[in-house]
Amino acid sequence: MNPARLRRAGAWLTVVGVTAATLGSALLLATGSAAADGGRAPVVEAVEGGSQVVQAWSDASLVGERDRKDPDYATFAKLEVTVSQTRNLSHQGVTVDWKGARPTSSGRFATDYLQIMQCWGDDPSGPDPQQCQWGAPNPSLSTLLGDRTGLRALKRGEDPKQAYDEAHLVPPPVTNPNLKAYTVPFTPVSGGSVTDVADYFTPTSTNEITAARTGSDGTGTANMEIQTSLEAPHLGCGATLSSGAARGCWLVVVPRGETDADGSFADQSSAGTISGSPLSATAWSHRMVFPMQFAPIGSSCALGNAEQRLVGNELFADAMTSWQSALCGTGTTYGFSQVGDEEARGQLLSDVAGASGLAVVNRPLAPEKDRPVVYAPVSQTALVVAYTIDRQYRLGSPLADRAGTAVEDLVLNPRLVAKLLTQSYRADVPGGGASAPVAKNPRSIVNDPEFIALNPEMAEFVHTAAPDGLMVGLGTSDAYSEVWRWIIADPFARAFLEGEPDEHGMTVNPVYEKLDLTHDTTLDSFPKADLSTFRQDETVPAPGYGTLDLRPYASDMADAAGRTQKANAGAKIVWDLNKVPAGFTSSGAQLPGQRFSLAITDLVSAQRFGLRTARLVNAAGQSLAATDATMRAAVSAMGDTDVDGVVVADPTQRVRDAYPLTLVDYAGVSVCSTTAEQRKDYAAFLSYAATTGQRLGESKGLLPRGYLPLDEAQVATTTAVAARLVDDSAVARTCGTDAGPAPSATPTASPTPSPSADVDDEPTPPSGGAVVPGPSGPAAPTGPATTPAPVDPDTGTATPAAPRLTGGGPLGAARLGVAGSIGLGAACALTGPLLMRRGRTLAEREEMGEWPGDFV
Repeated sequence: MNPARLRRAGAWLTVVGVTAATLGSALLLATGSAAADGGRAPVVEAVEGGSQVVQAWSDASLVGERDRKDPDYATFAKLEVTVSQTRNLSHQGVTVDWKGARPTSSGRFATDYLQIMQCWGDDPSGPDPQQCQWGAPNPSLSTLLGDRTGLRALKRGEDPKQAYDEAHLVPPPVTNPNLKAYTVPFTPVSGGSVTDVADYFTPTSTNEITAARTGSDGTGTANMEIQTSLEAPHLGCGATLSSGAARGCWLVVVPRGETDADGSFADQSSAGTISGSPLSATAWSHRMVFPMQFAPIGSSCALGNAEQRLVGNELFADAMTSWQSALCGTGTTYGFSQVGDEEARGQLLSDVAGASGLAVVNRPLAPEKDRPVVYAPVSQTALVVAYTIDRQYRLGSPLADRAGTAVEDLVLNPRLVAKLLTQSYRADVPGGGASAPVAKNPRSIVNDPEFIALNPEMAEFVHTAAPDGLMVGLGTSDAYSEVWRWIIADPFARAFLEGEPDEHGMTVNPVYEKLDLTHDTTLDSFPKADLSTFRQDETVPAPGYGTLDLRPYASDMADAAGRTQKANAGAKIVWDLNKVPAGFTSSGAQLPGQRFSLAITDLVSAQRFGLRTARLVNAAGQSLAATDATMRAAVSAMGDTDVDGVVVADPTQRVRDAYPLTLVDYAGVSVCSTTAEQRKDYAAFLSYAATTGQRLGESKGLLPRGYLPLDEAQVATTTAVAARLVDDSAVARTCGTDAGPAPSATPTASPTPSPSADVDDEPTPPSGGAVVPGPSGPAAPTGPATTPAPVDPDTGTATPAAPRLTGGGPLGAARLGVAGSIGLGAACALTGPLLMRRGRTLAEREEMGEWPGDFV
């Protein structure tokens, strides 16, 4: 065909598409009110604010009126606590912020701090003390706390409001049957009560925040791990109830003030601290409770659905986990396996039965005419350095009044990350590197002048402050390769890795210099190459502990984020003679006020666990955080490859305002090795991924926080690929064969849900596996919800209706006109640019039937 004719035809179709889409929009506005009356109006979940809850301590709506005669009433009167997310929770972190509190005492947690815990409970007013996960703090923390303030134990007579009866009596030991000790028993969700919680949770598994510090300005922040029934089965949060709903739970904040339960002032006691458990009646009366709604655990598609297997890398895993339940409505169950990029690419070329014909990867395979693979963008996010750092100021620092509070800003450049990854600081070498080749290097990054220059506040830190290394995931991935490309593209970092000292004389660990990292084009992991070992003394058998004990791998990036949230890298360097057999054990999480934890992870995991992320220096010399704007700038600057539809970043390119570790993931489909049924299912998946799947929100089926939604051009690419997967002629031209009868690509209307169907919480996917033309971006709300508030099956109380995503009413003639106009507009708007592009490139093609020109 003449290229000029193709371009003219494309331009004509584009005009028709724009006109039809405009007409459809006008019809949509005209019929909006009628649609609202005849069915449920589509509403996109609001992202801004989400399910954040702000609560004042003086609010009596949940726990009742506060006692104005309470000695601590004035202490807590202005306290206001904000919880960042309270709905659609999974295993994640939530941020607890507060203001209006009195500053915590310096040094120890003597007075004025917060204690935070997770509880179960079916009473709408909140949980009882015995239903809370509390009382297994880090043993090292006891030296910073008052008597029993981190425990469940009670002291008879200390609290005039507390009952000291048989229900609170600890069973006496056989050797002293007359001993009377009291505690608040723990009651698991399964029933029964115990006085020893060790069978349910331990210092390493609990998520309790034993003490959270308030700064001199009356504000504070804490990152709380939220556990589901998988991590804490004794709480049962998110487990499916007999009603089919997910069990809700509670987040409880207990502020501790300046007086004990008997009204005496803490500073007048011999210890100078408040005492007593937060579960004791008086302290418990000060509690603030936040109801927490969970996404269902273990939800699955209906039996009888056809099954289709997908594989993909970790960057895509959170998106797919969210989309899976919504995709059940296509009539197909999409089973997803998280694998490395190299394994995923291997499956696209595999002839083994059961291999996936669709794999989500960051980098494509080299084009092969005999095994064509087509790519479509499905998600994009970024790698980040996440951190949990408390201010640890030296004695006499002018900033001492902020000691123990969280560091809000951190800047890292490629050379600093290279130093951390190569065990070039003495603290990252077993034994502290005193006799190692790094003996003249700084002890930790906190002692590195280069780090101080970028983070001047760190000059006020104590010299012993140090992270437990830079936590990284085990295994290989394209994402890890991008970290090395960013590092090696920086001339200073590259020179350092090749053995050149920095301006202050610090040199790379020679073990890593020998690896010749700057010339390894296949580098896609984080080697831990220093094989030195260390023995504390003669009681420790040879060889002692090594690098993998001191700086262990995380299982993956999500695990690294979770460990950073807990400030527990899992180092096992403490020799325990009492262990059977004797061996190295972990000293547990770092103490509040002394935490310094860093990890390379993905932005989605960092945001899921409520972590702050460092600003990274790009090739243009800017220090930037990963935001929608900086990631969008990075994607826009990515260059074309020899694979159609795939772009990659050039880390040497000086692009202003672009975050350096931005990554786009592509769904690769092996066109000719898949069956027509598989291609139909893959097309439905891509259609969903490009439309509803790009709507940001907390609900299942939407795009989790941390992802950057695809732009209009990317959506057009993905929907076009989806349409052509069920196009007989396109498949035949690509594969050079007659593809046989293809499944219909005609959109079909979704069945109207029955009145009992729950369409409030989940988006409606394409029905029957058909390829449904999607909008080029998130749809705007067309009207408010009109259905009554549903009843929470856990509490029996009315709760606000969750936002709805798709209408469930029948289509009238007007709405059919809307569908037709928008459908025609979308088809023409997609086809027109493709024809113009085809016309421009046709002259450059030597063969008319060559892939991928016939396919895209």
